[in-house]
Amino acid sequence: MKPIQLFIMVGVWLGMNMEIQALSPLILSIALPLGFSPIAAFFGRLIHPRSAGIFATTVLFFPMLFSLLLFPAISGGGVVEERFSWIPELGLTFTLRLDQLSYPFYLLITLVGFLSTLYSLRYMEHERGLGSYYALTMMFVAGMTGVVLATNLFLFYIFWELMLIPSYFLIAYWGSGNARVIGFKYFGMTHVGAIALLAGIIWLNSLYGSVELDILRLVLGGGSPAMLGIATLIFIGAAVKMALFPLHTWLPDAHAEAPTPISVLLSGVMIKTGVYAYARILGELMPAAFQQALPIVTPLALVTVFWGGMMALVQRDIKRILAYSSISQIGYMVFGLSLQSTIGLAGGLLHVFTHGLAKSLLFMAAGSIMHSTGERDIEKLGGLMRPMWFTASVFLIGGLSIAGTPPLAGFFSEWMIFAGGFQSNLPIYTIIAILGTALTLGYYLKAFMYIFTRGEAGGQVKEAPLSMALPMAVLAAAILLAAIVTPPITGILNMALTG
Repeated sequence: MKPIQLFIMVGVWLGMNMEIQALSPLILSIALPLGFSPIAAFFGRLIHPRSAGIFATTVLFFPMLFSLLLFPAISGGGVVEERFSWIPELGLTFTLRLDQLSYPFYLLITLVGFLSTLYSLRYMEHERGLGSYYALTMMFVAGMTGVVLATNLFLFYIFWELMLIPSYFLIAYWGSGNARVIGFKYFGMTHVGAIALLAGIIWLNSLYGSVELDILRLVLGGGSPAMLGIATLIFIGAAVKMALFPLHTWLPDAHAEAPTPISVLLSGVMIKTGVYAYARILGELMPAAFQQALPIVTPLALVTVFWGGMMALVQRDIKRILAYSSISQIGYMVFGLSLQSTIGLAGGLLHVFTHGLAKSLLFMAAGSIMHSTGERDIEKLGGLMRPMWFTASVFLIGGLSIAGTPPLAGFFSEWMIFAGGFQSNLPIYTIIAILGTALTLGYYLKAFMYIFTRGEAGGQVKEAPLSMALPMAVLAAAILLAAIVTPPITGILNMALTG
């Protein structure tokens, strides 16, 4: 029996035979990958590079297991909270909370984090410094998890920066092209956004003497000039992380040149933490300032939809097509969250989840094509349908889902967004958003035609190996089973918005 199989069997046994509350699953979801990351580096340096990957995949399996085991409690309207003493002199506790708003993000982060690391076992096997690569990946996943679980803005910011630092090194040292320059651009722009976020948090603390979300929820709500200024700073921080137009320029380079498993995490998961910040801090804590900003934010979201879509349509590099597509889809999420309709808000949040599944799948499919052919220019590819039928199938599933094709997962989230747009008396904006789906379908069908159906495959092209195909199969199955998977998640989001 292989080590990874043994560890997975042990994990399943633990999940079935132990009380989930006794495990402190939330703190373990962060502490396991963060605390064990040095061991992954040790394994890679002193034992064997592959052992580092097996170890990291095993560790990241457990947060994913926790997210699945916690589903019944969250879907039943419950909240999971773990509180630890931290800095009482400053009124700070180390509290992690999983509720109906944070759960879809938590599930997406832990699922994609595990699958991308499993995917890395073969994709990254010929790279140098794999111990450090896997250690940094574990830290990256831990940072994203902490962002969506933290209950005070000081801790939120610490995890926000914990996402940034390892992801910079992952891009700069394992990326392609001019990776160091691209990594610096990524770090510089996103760190400026983080500083804006920090300035807003400090300003909040100076006015109200607290950064605890529970306390701020009780005292905030007014539309004062100070509150609008604070909301603007926090919005800038979130908008840079989301890559909302015109603060998007770091994303095409970073996502396209990062190693593919890290592109999966960046595009499928990390940019969604900006959406979480927008929903949690601005939408929930500052409703008056949030309402004041909507006349600017809503058109900006639609500009993002079309700018990303048009840029994706003219790209030749498969990863840049996917990167610009992510920008376009962020516009749909922000548009949904900017509507005065519960169904629209739920649709915007659901699109985070459905897009995360589909975009992770598409980047993995792109990585499989690059792994097999050594090529990423769609005009130099062709005829891969026969030798790579599985990759072709999952690429088509992911592209059609993002384009909103029924009955795939993306159809449900986009339908809810558009229904919310009409309910909010924004018919012109909503029709414009619907027209954007034609762009989405256009660039995905164009890429599919160039890569898989046009011409003949050259050389000895093989299908993706099992450790790369299995994560794609899991994501494709989730998208295909949208009729079963989506309603429970929608129910959780409705509770988050109305509870």
